[in-house]
Amino acid sequence: MIDIKLIATMQAVFILCMLLSVVLFVCIDSFSNNNLPTNQKQRLIANQQQHIIRQTSFTHLAITDDDTIDLDNITTQNNRLLVFGLGNVGSLVAERGSSLHQVIDGVPFFQQVYGTTRTTKDIDGVQTIGFDDYQELEKTLPSCTHVLVTIPPLNPPTDIDINSSNQHYCDPVLNNTKYPIKDILPANTWIGFISSTSVYGNHDGEWVTEDSETKCEAGTRAEVYLTAENEWRTAAKECNWKLHIFRCAGLYSNNRSALHTILKNGLAVETIDNASTTTKIGSPTSRIHEEDVSRVVLSAMNYNGSISGGTNLWNLADDEPEVRSKVMAYGAQLLEGANLLPFFAESSSTQTVTTKTTKPKQSERASRRLLDRKRVDAQRMKDLLLPDGKLLYPTYREGLKSILNSNRKKWSSDSATLREKEIGTNL
Repeated sequence: MIDIKLIATMQAVFILCMLLSVVLFVCIDSFSNNNLPTNQKQRLIANQQQHIIRQTSFTHLAITDDDTIDLDNITTQNNRLLVFGLGNVGSLVAERGSSLHQVIDGVPFFQQVYGTTRTTKDIDGVQTIGFDDYQELEKTLPSCTHVLVTIPPLNPPTDIDINSSNQHYCDPVLNNTKYPIKDILPANTWIGFISSTSVYGNHDGEWVTEDSETKCEAGTRAEVYLTAENEWRTAAKECNWKLHIFRCAGLYSNNRSALHTILKNGLAVETIDNASTTTKIGSPTSRIHEEDVSRVVLSAMNYNGSISGGTNLWNLADDEPEVRSKVMAYGAQLLEGANLLPFFAESSSTQTVTTKTTKPKQSERASRRLLDRKRVDAQRMKDLLLPDGKLLYPTYREGLKSILNSNRKKWSSDSATLREKEIGTNL
C-alpha cells in the first residue's frame, strides 16, 4: 500500500530544495549579471521560478483526511497552451486543446488555452489575444508550458542587401522584438512549429522520410520554411526548449478542399503542352486532413520520448498519395451523386482534355505540384503519436466524403439559389 504521508513529505522536501535553488540563483545572478538591465534580470528570475513550478506542480494528488487518494479530484496544474495564429489548424488545436474538448481520463489537460488573432474570433474555452497586443503577450508567455506556432514565416525583403551585416530573420514569432521570446519562455517549454513537406524539394516521385535530404530550391517559399525551422532549432538548443517540427503535406479541411475548388471553378482542365509536363502532371502528391493534423499535434504535446538530433521531427501525411486529377475526378463524382455538381461544369464522365498553346502564369504552389515530385512517408507519426496507428481520414476518399456530409445542407441551398438565378437570366 502506498504511504501517502511519506509521499507528501518527500514532495515538501523537494519543493524546499528547489526554493533554496532560487535563492542561490538570485545570489549568483547578482554577481554575474550586474550589467544586465533590471527588466532582463527580472525575466531571468521569473523564468527560474516558472521552471520550478512546472517541475513540482504538473500533477496534483488530492489527499483526503483519511490519507487516501481522491481519484475524482486529480487535476492538472499549470498546463497552459498558447497558439500563435488561430487560422484553420491553429483554431482546431486550440478548440480541441481547451478544457471543453481535450480531456484525458476525465481530467482537462490544459488549465488555460490562449490564441493570437488579428481579427475578432470566438472559440469556446479559448482566450484570444491580439497578435499586436505585445504587453498582454509578454505577460502571458512566461506561464505557458506549451506554445504552438502556425503563423507562416516571412519572405526576405526584395531589396535586402546580401552584403549587409543586418541579418533577416524570417519567423515573426521567434524574432519579434516587442516580446523577446528567448528571454520570456522558461527552459523545458514545449514548442511546436507548423512547417511544410515542401522543404524536401524534388525526389523524382520517391518516398521521403524525416531523414531524407531537403532539396528545396533557393528563393522559394520552401526555402523560407526551412530557414525558419533552423532558426527554431538554434533557439531551442540555446534555451533548452522541447522543439517539435511538423512538416505537413497538402492541407485540406471542411472549408478548403477539392470539392470547394470544383464548386468555385468547375472542372478546370490541366494544361498539357509537352511530354515532360504530362509526366509531371501524373505524379502523386501527399495530403492530410486538418483534423488529423490537430490530433497529431495535441498527441505530441503529451509525448515524452525523444528522437535523435535534439528536435522531434514529424512528417504529417495520409496513407495514399494520389495525382491531383484523380482527386478532382473523385470529388466531382461525389458532388454529382449528391446533385451538387455546378451547372457550368462538365460531368466527370464526359470531361475532355484540351491543349493550350500558351502557357498561363502559374503560382509557385501550382508550379511546385509539377516540379517537386515526392511521396511523403508518415510512419513515424502513426507509430508514435497515434494510439491505434490510424488516421481519421487515411485517404482523400474518406476526407472528401466527410467534407461533403458536413457541407451538404449549405451547398444544397447555395446550388438552388444559383440555379434560380441562371433560370431567371435565361427568361
